Amino acid sequence: MAEKWESTHVRNGRGGELFGSLLLFVLLLFFVGTVLNERGAGETAVAIASTAAPESNVLNTVAPTPTIANTATPTYTPTVTQTPTPSQTPTSTPTHTPSITPNPLWTATATMTPSPIPPLPTPQDGISSTITVTVPILMYHYISIPPEDADIYRTDLSVSPDNFQAQMQYLADNGHTPIDFYTLSRAITNHEPLPPKPVILTFDDGYLDNYENAYPILQQFGFVGTFFIPTEFIDSNRAGYMTWPMIEAMATSGHRFEPHSRTHPDLRARDDAYLIWEILGPQETLAFHIGYTPRYFSYPAGRYDENVLSTLQRLDFWGAVTTFSGDALGFANRFTWPRLRVRNDTPLPEFVDLVNSTWE
Repeated sequence: MAEKWESTHVRNGRGGELFGSLLLFVLLLFFVGTVLNERGAGETAVAIASTAAPESNVLNTVAPTPTIANTATPTYTPTVTQTPTPSQTPTSTPTHTPSITPNPLWTATATMTPSPIPPLPTPQDGISSTITVTVPILMYHYISIPPEDADIYRTDLSVSPDNFQAQMQYLADNGHTPIDFYTLSRAITNHEPLPPKPVILTFDDGYLDNYENAYPILQQFGFVGTFFIPTEFIDSNRAGYMTWPMIEAMATSGHRFEPHSRTHPDLRARDDAYLIWEILGPQETLAFHIGYTPRYFSYPAGRYDENVLSTLQRLDFWGAVTTFSGDALGFANRFTWPRLRVRNDTPLPEFVDLVNSTWE
């Protein structure tokens, strides 16, 4: 019995020891598992923390995006380079220069913007008042081909550009020198010498073709012309007539401009107030545009009377031209100087006779 209990007790003791060892092993495993879990969680956290770096790199690569916008800004710079458009201004200016540049052949003797012209010297020697000089004053009107429906007056007053060119060529080739009326007056009153074979070129009425056709040809040869202007036609921009800018350009080149009345009327049998309006008015208008007071007058259609002559003298004009033929010019007849008309059908041989008759 004792042996049986003893053996049972021994078995129970061994079993308790085994159970205790097993329990200790389980606790050990639990401890190890806990430690391992904490370490694994730490490594996982480190791994997660380390994966945040790529996110920051992505943000960094996105952040430079504004620099793209900044680099795009210069693409607008070329549009700003369109501002040099003002460079077009100089290219248009020279295109008009040749038409108004004084011809170098005669700018030394025919200068625009002279000082105000003094009163005409009165002859004191008793000789100049009676002496005459022979200078042909050529009278032109239109320098163009008349239209097909032109009347006989328009046709008669027209000289074609080709004929005018040939006439000026003849003058240039044969030693004739165009002068103005101021040179003529000083030669008569002061005995100043005239150039060889002087001639005066006059153009009545201020037609547009005087600028378009006569002006370039005169410039080609270095000739000075005298243009008689009815100023109201220019003021009102009448079709077929020159403009003030054209007249100013020609005057700058040395050409002379004188009054041909205000409205081109018949001046005969008019009162003083009307004559002042038709003679003094255009003189002052021209002075405003050409820079000096003009001193010569052309009678509209060649008509005048004693009252017109006395008005011109009272207004201190130096002379006037008519439509009568002749070439004897002096102080005594200074308000009735004759001219030689150049017609549409004037052939070159006849033109030669006009300008040479006084030298043969």
